[in-house]
Amino acid sequence: MGWLHLVWVAFFFISFSASSQVYPSTATGWVLPGVWEEPLATSVFDSAKEVKEWEVQHADVVFGSLDDVALNQQTIAMGYMYTQKFDCRPEEKIAWLNKKTAERGIDVENAYLHYLEDTVLSVPSVDVGMDYLLKGQPLHLLLIRDGNLSTARPPLTLKPSDEIILISSYPFDQFDVVADTVPSVMRSVAGDDGNIAKWTSSNTQWLNRQNTWQGEFTLASAWLSAFPFYQDREMNTGLKVLSRGLKIWALKLNWPAGTTLSTLSVKPWIEADNNTLSFLGWDDQNDRNHDGFISKIEYSTRSNVNASARFKHQARLIPASGLWRNSCWYRTNFNRSEINDLYGDWYHYDWQRQGLSGAYNDDMAKLLGENQFTLIAGGQIAELPFKVGNDEAAKFYAEQMADFLQIVKIKTGTRWLAANISELNLWEYSVWPTPLRDIMDVWLREHYLSPAMGLDRMQRSWDSFALAKLGDKSLIMATTRGGRSENNVTSSNAWHKDIETGLALYYFFNLPKVTYYHSWNQTFIYGSNNTQFDHDNRGSSNWYRQGIPKNWAYQPTKMLDISIGYPSKIPKGYKPVYWKSKQGKAKTTETKLLVGQEKVSLHKANWFWLYRSGWVSEFPEEGVMARQYSDGLVVYRAPQDRNQASYFHSKPLRVSLPGVYRRVNRDGSLSAPIHYIELGGYEGAVLKRVR
Repeated sequence: MGWLHLVWVAFFFISFSASSQVYPSTATGWVLPGVWEEPLATSVFDSAKEVKEWEVQHADVVFGSLDDVALNQQTIAMGYMYTQKFDCRPEEKIAWLNKKTAERGIDVENAYLHYLEDTVLSVPSVDVGMDYLLKGQPLHLLLIRDGNLSTARPPLTLKPSDEIILISSYPFDQFDVVADTVPSVMRSVAGDDGNIAKWTSSNTQWLNRQNTWQGEFTLASAWLSAFPFYQDREMNTGLKVLSRGLKIWALKLNWPAGTTLSTLSVKPWIEADNNTLSFLGWDDQNDRNHDGFISKIEYSTRSNVNASARFKHQARLIPASGLWRNSCWYRTNFNRSEINDLYGDWYHYDWQRQGLSGAYNDDMAKLLGENQFTLIAGGQIAELPFKVGNDEAAKFYAEQMADFLQIVKIKTGTRWLAANISELNLWEYSVWPTPLRDIMDVWLREHYLSPAMGLDRMQRSWDSFALAKLGDKSLIMATTRGGRSENNVTSSNAWHKDIETGLALYYFFNLPKVTYYHSWNQTFIYGSNNTQFDHDNRGSSNWYRQGIPKNWAYQPTKMLDISIGYPSKIPKGYKPVYWKSKQGKAKTTETKLLVGQEKVSLHKANWFWLYRSGWVSEFPEEGVMARQYSDGLVVYRAPQDRNQASYFHSKPLRVSLPGVYRRVNRDGSLSAPIHYIELGGYEGAVLKRVR
């Protein structure tokens, strides 16, 4: 692999500029690269390092990180951010905020939204990501034996001198033990320096039910959190979040006669039953001494009997619908300026240490609406004048989010603040406020294009040209989702045909210095690792061969090497394609489109018809679209509707071309000169002009 090494060395001696472009007719980008592996089925690369080197040289921007500060700084790397959530199992971000709020005397609990009243949500299913809370899993368990710390992993046999430390990321007063007998229990006490100063005996009451010891201790006042240090010793065995500033609550347990410890957990407060989740509400009026804890006396005389939480964290908003697998999230509170200021500092710190130019915010349509909260009862938010699960709450929250992102831009100085909106049309989505649209610089259009997207979807995709008119950039992702390869996983031709069609579709949207191209498979799981192929479970396959670096497999490098110039006007005599909004229509040669009561400004797309059923129809049942380039042409044949599997088997359609062209093949070769082209169903092609 000497040639690749020489190219790599040369790359470092040449100053990389964001204005330089890898390919002649479009810029390109990667989405969440990482987990590089040594290829198993190609001789092009000898190592994971060479795969990474290839990726660095074959994209102009990165949505994510190259896991290398120097490499990130040599390109435009937009890291990953999800400002509207904190993980239920704490991550580094909330640990950092713990530390900074403690330094300033700010209550970190104000970083979360809370229910004002007991609330019931409908859920299609409860994801295992909720187990951390629903099963009361400790954040960490430690075994102290002969003065040494190690991670405790029940079941385990304990000696009389052994001690177990239960570390929790939230306060509690009830816990469950499955062991031969009950332990003695001591509780952590925070000192003036914020560390654990001592352990105090806990008067624990025990009840045995179904071989489980249920313990409850009385708290006269709020149990204060502490950093996991005791007598200058870190109470940790490698859990990163504990070393990054997270404050915790801890119990020390000992069995004087020894025991076999099977399980140890905190008693959950969220109830899951019959496709519902029940949450407790928190009302500050019930907390008469304002210490963030409702004592038993306060609880018995609380003014809001519909708010049953005794610890404020128990009322945190947790989306119950539309979550990723293995996830559990709290909703961020953008209503506190002191929290927003520190939270903005986190992104300044995080981007600097990674060498990032900015970041992209994921899932921008998942806020406080019904797509996250299906409300059955309760639902009033303590910090906002709304209940969860409606457009009004989502829009208000989005406006607050825009204000916070402005803080991030000021603190970081970024011009590369991005958002993942997939197919979402911001002009036709009432929840998305103008300030949130205006704050963004770049858009990630995840899974925006697919081989079988159809004419109707194409003619409604004017929003890409509207965003460009605002001066924004976009990465437009073409995927194989719904394509030939989904039903022909073993066919190399099906996969390559989907990718060729995807590139042709992208060229319909390409705007020089504005858009970036990315080609991907049918999934939402990204990375630079190798492709998978499973004969027994073809649904899990993402290429026709196993062991190929994904980005190398999916990017049609040889086709991109062929210059087709830049987008140009419609050839004389051809009819333009029309855009379609909910209220209006306009030619793709025009710069205005009526959307609601607004005339939205657009870049010209200059799409035209090579063929359409019913030659007078502006929105035909079937057609062949085209877009002219200064040195080429792109074409796409489809019916109105998307994902019509039978249409793939349509008889090839021959259409005349507005000149003489050569078809660009997947290996970069060119066909003989042609005056016409035959296209199958849902097929696109890239053509190089001859004359």
